[in-house]
Parts: sequence; C-alpha cells; structure tokens
Amino acid sequence: MSRYRQICLHYVGAILALAIGGLLLQIPGHAIKNHEIAAGLLRPPVQLNRKDALTQQLSFFAMGGLRSLAAEVLTLDATAAWIDRDWERLQRRWKAITTLNPQRINYWISASRDMAINAAADISNDKRLGVHERASLTRHYIDRGEQFLKDALRHNPENALLYAHLGDLYSDLYRRPRFALAADAYKHAVELGAPEIYRRQYFYNLCRIRGREQEAWQVGKEMFANPRNRMPSVRCLMFVLQQKASIPAEQALNIEELFGDEAKACRNLRDFERNSLLFPTYGIRAYLQAHQP
Repeated sequence: MSRYRQICLHYVGAILALAIGGLLLQIPGHAIKNHEIAAGLLRPPVQLNRKDALTQQLSFFAMGGLRSLAAEVLTLDATAAWIDRDWERLQRRWKAITTLNPQRINYWISASRDMAINAAADISNDKRLGVHERASLTRHYIDRGEQFLKDALRHNPENALLYAHLGDLYSDLYRRPRFALAADAYKHAVELGAPEIYRRQYFYNLCRIRGREQEAWQVGKEMFANPRNRMPSVRCLMFVLQQKASIPAEQALNIEELFGDEAKACRNLRDFERNSLLFPTYGIRAYLQAHQP
C-alpha cells in the first residue's frame, strides 16, 4: 500500500466517528430532508461505489452532511492513484469527488486534465500495449476528460473558466482537435466575461474552419481595433482571411494598416507561412512571389 493511501485511510479512521455522529443527528430530520430535496432546496444524497472499500467508508461522511470533507479525503487517494499511474482508480476517485462537491470548479478542471492529458499521454506512450489498444484507451481518456467538463457545466452553466478549458481541450492539436467546438466554447467563455486572450483563441479557431472565413474576419477586425491584439499571428491571419473571403478593398485593411510597410509584411508572412498550427496560409505564397526583394 502506498504511503499516500495509508495517510488517507488513517485520516478516514480518525474522523469516522464525526461522520457517524452527523448521520445520527440527521435521523430525526429525515422527513424534512426528503421534503427539501423534493422542493429543490437540497441536493439528493450522493451515490458512491459500494464495491470500493474507501468510498464505502466515506459514504458515512456524505450521509452525515460532510460532503466537502469526504471529497477532500478522496483527493489524497487521487494523488496516490496519479503517482501509481492507476488511471482507472483515478477516474473513479474524480467521479466520486466531483459528485460530492460539484460546485468546486478546480475539481472538475483537475479531473479533466488528469484524464485527457496525463492519462491519455501515458497510455499513448505505453509500448507494452498494442497499437490498437493504445489508440482505443487514449481516446477513452480524452473522451472522459471532455465529459468531466461537460458535467461541470451542467452544474455550473455560467462559469467562463469551464468553457475556456473546454475550448483548450477541443483546440489541442495533440488531443483530436475539433475547431468548431473549440470556437463555440471560447465564444461562450468570452460572453461570460473571460479575459481577452480567449477572444483571440475564439478568433484563431474560427480561422481554421473552412467556410467561416467571413465570420472570422469580422471577429478579427473588431479585435484589431485594440492595439494590444495586433500580434504578428493576428496580422497574418487577417491578411489570409481577406484573400480567402474576397473582402472588398474598401472594407479590407491594407498592408500599411496590417503590417506598417511592405518589408515588415514580407518578414511576417514568410515566417507565418511555415506555421505548424494548422492555420490557413491562402494568398501568402503569391504575395511573397510578387514582392521579392
């Protein structure tokens, strides 16, 4: 048994009496609790895996009204599972933890990251597994990380940070990117007050979606009004979008507005053309050939 798990179990035994006491105190109020649950004033009792020895003990805490305490105890064993690279156990722990305390945003984010990034990366590099098994399990953990964030948003639908993390997952080039879903998630994050960096992420993902160039250009033009958003990638993408969407000259930003002068345009576009981020480069090669020094 790992040291972290020993600490966890000792912690459980030391305060088990408190949980039982809480349970006994709640027995007279059972009818009142049922009425409050029916009225939507109280969350229903948590359902934990009775085949799992640790969660079976912690069910006393949950029934005794100590959900947050039970969740904190489970994080100790989640840490032990992470160290042991026991991803199935870690998945069960995060499921129980987030069920116990669904309003704790960092639990959901940590659960998603552990599944979609840590577990998926470890499995994909595990040469003891066959190629097809690795691919299947990797996808399973990426999907599980996504599901944690979706479940989190059902409990916390107005949380901008959760939408931002969902956008990060969908736009991750190493995690089966889905740019349309990423753009939608970042848009929600921005609408809920996320920092300006997520508006740029919304723009970046729109740029990668074929057929939405006009929409992306409009978002980019609004962003470009703020000098803080005029980084080279935004300048180059605006150039590309104007070519791809055939923006009329009277509406388009000219080279001077985008880059300052022709020499800077060539330098920026030449560097951008070699990008490995799946950004479009439409029109760049023709421009560079026409403006060779």
